[in-house]
Amino acid sequence: MTSYFSNELPEEHNSDIDAVARRDVTAASVPTYEFADDAEVVTPDPIRPHPNIAWAVVWMFAFWIIQLAVSVGVAIIAIVVAMVQGDGSREQIEQGVANLSEVMIPVGTLTSVVTAIVISVAFYRQRFVEKLSLRGMTWQQTIASLLAVLPFAVIASEVTNWAGEFLPSFNTEVLSEFAASPWPLVFVTACVFPAIGEEIFCRGFLGRGLVANHGVVTGVFVASLLFGVMHIDPVQSVGAFVLGLGLHFIYLATRSLVAPMLVHMLNNSFAFWMMSNYEWCPLPGLSPLPDGTLVHTPANVMIAAIFATAALFSLLYQTRTYWRTSIGDTDGECDHSWSPGFITAEMPPVENGYVAVSTKPQLWAIVAIVVSYGALVAALAVESQAASRL
Repeated sequence: MTSYFSNELPEEHNSDIDAVARRDVTAASVPTYEFADDAEVVTPDPIRPHPNIAWAVVWMFAFWIIQLAVSVGVAIIAIVVAMVQGDGSREQIEQGVANLSEVMIPVGTLTSVVTAIVISVAFYRQRFVEKLSLRGMTWQQTIASLLAVLPFAVIASEVTNWAGEFLPSFNTEVLSEFAASPWPLVFVTACVFPAIGEEIFCRGFLGRGLVANHGVVTGVFVASLLFGVMHIDPVQSVGAFVLGLGLHFIYLATRSLVAPMLVHMLNNSFAFWMMSNYEWCPLPGLSPLPDGTLVHTPANVMIAAIFATAALFSLLYQTRTYWRTSIGDTDGECDHSWSPGFITAEMPPVENGYVAVSTKPQLWAIVAIVVSYGALVAALAVESQAASRL
């Protein structure tokens, strides 16, 4: 399958290369490569990594069941302890149930981190970091990833709003109540933990196998679909699916799992912040009104967000990461790019002289980002002022 996310460096990008990272990796489980006449020869029929679609569905349900079982178990223990310490009255039991979100969400998200790490280490062992590509980014990729949070949040929120018109939702009230908890607790357990656990599992473990076995389009679609289903709530699942598509694009473009982790964490932080601060900083479409009424995103904000997202993703695609080395020969030095024989974000064996390289962005992409992002911020400011006067 031909893909724009090929691991090989295109001829048109052989100049103006910026080497940005180098990591130690072991030689275990790495395909054998031979170089001849400036050409790369990959071992035929490489072994595709686990999982395929069928196994990915099994792993998704296993991941969810473990997370739910631990959360419910801890919640039951918390209720029993509260009843033993108190008078066991009906009011006390109702109050304990009402406060369950403060127990279940932190325990559930922490469990997701531990489970994702255990599964990945069990499969990749000492190559855990290299297989998932837990590495840094170029400064261009970092800035583009940070800027993508706002416009992509606008798009995902509006998709969620439309889903709320047709699908039931039973998780909104729980999340709103949890948003009122102390901010350090919300940030660590609802923003940092999900970003780590879900990205390692969905983008790193599931996504690696799905893309390698089924190609970029099918692999990313299925990984994002499972990411959405894993959120259980129908409305939230639709928004998570859209978010997953963008996060996987960022992962494949940067060849860094840190990038979607960062975007995921900031997206969740922004969402929870909006739940608690809508009254003094209203941004229509990004969260329900304080009374729970859904507000759709104004057309000018939505159009600006789409253009800003497209411009930022264009820059990320232009600056996408490749793995490259220079091998000396009788004529001087020949440039070679690394590929394990399938599309992946993983890191190559550094002992063969590979480094992460990235092309520079084109001027038109930078101009498009400045214009579209400026239009988005201006549109949000106008709509926020209009909403605050209501």
